[in-house]
Amino acid sequence: MAAKTAIVIGAGIAGCSTAYALAQRGIKVTLLERNPDIAGEASGNPIAMLYPRLSGDDIGSEFALTAYLHSLQLYKSLNLPAEDFDCCGMLQLGFNAKELARIQKVAAQNHASEILQYVNKSEVSKLAGINIEHDALYLSGAAWINPQQLCHRLSLHQNINTLTLQNVIKILKINDLFEVHVSQGSVLTAEIIVVANANDAHELCADLSMNTQAVRGQVSLVRAKESSRTLQKIVCSDGYFSPAAYLKNAEHLHCLGATFSNIAAAENTQSELAIAEQDHEANLQKLNNISNMLYTDLKNDIVGGRVSLRCTATDYWPLAGRLMDAKALKTNPPRPGANVNGLPWIEGLYMNIAHGSKGFTTAPLCAELIACMASNQALPVSDEFAGLLNPNRFLLKEMGLKRLAKMVLG
Repeated sequence: MAAKTAIVIGAGIAGCSTAYALAQRGIKVTLLERNPDIAGEASGNPIAMLYPRLSGDDIGSEFALTAYLHSLQLYKSLNLPAEDFDCCGMLQLGFNAKELARIQKVAAQNHASEILQYVNKSEVSKLAGINIEHDALYLSGAAWINPQQLCHRLSLHQNINTLTLQNVIKILKINDLFEVHVSQGSVLTAEIIVVANANDAHELCADLSMNTQAVRGQVSLVRAKESSRTLQKIVCSDGYFSPAAYLKNAEHLHCLGATFSNIAAAENTQSELAIAEQDHEANLQKLNNISNMLYTDLKNDIVGGRVSLRCTATDYWPLAGRLMDAKALKTNPPRPGANVNGLPWIEGLYMNIAHGSKGFTTAPLCAELIACMASNQALPVSDEFAGLLNPNRFLLKEMGLKRLAKMVLG
């Protein structure tokens, strides 16, 4: 019998897109968020960028492109207002020898021109609306989006009930139903559970090796000036710079970023989330790699910023799919040649985390994957992709089961 109820834990882009994908299939979803509002942590930046970073014909690039096209189609279907979603396009600059070689390699893959095309610096300047001295990859469909408005729009589906200030402390399975216990003392039940609370997932799945870490990132908000208001496209060097938008008190601001710390954050504390001037300076250097003119004009016009702690896996792939009973797996380790269907999969329990800085590009496709699994529908990605996303993969690899780590339930 098809499941009729679900609980999704965490209401950032991973949780909201998963709730929406389930709700689209007629499943009644309760979306739980521990904060006073949804999209308040890593999904709460002023602007999110939707684009794929491609390296050529490798499997990672193929997944990035597939996820990007899926998210773009989803966001367009939501009919968000122009002030919250703009498919303005993006220029990825060949600003140094390494990046120039990368974009030339990608361009040689003969992608459809409506997806991307190689443009010389003269064409780049015309497209951008400012003078830029680099060739670029032009992705005409790339977009910026207001993360909180997107998450709110997803959560407004008629089959979704959102509950905030709900801190989940444990999940139990009683026969065919899950019990979700929250710190306020209430207990919710459902047939499907999706853990989508990023860096806090380890608290609910303590026996599962996830190999994730919280990585600090900071964006900078820059006041638009006459020299920058003509910018028409998102422009990328080793960071991105958005066209001006009304972001704060009806002020025209650019979003510049983002830093990506090489050191994992210790925990979600105020000190980790404090704005750092050195990170503003690092973001300004990214702007200098785009345009020295813009850097010179805008370097004293940073008016704010935001820090978040991204959840990132050590292999940089999201963790998305059905979970196994980690205790049972460790108690009765399978043989390396075992049938994947005989592993202790937990019916109805899923995870969607570890999207790093690419959540608005990759989380919706992972949400669709989970919704298809939960509804016994054909997967939206190949078995190879689903295996690479397998949320149990690190535990299986630790147990010497590398073949099974790349597989999903048949």
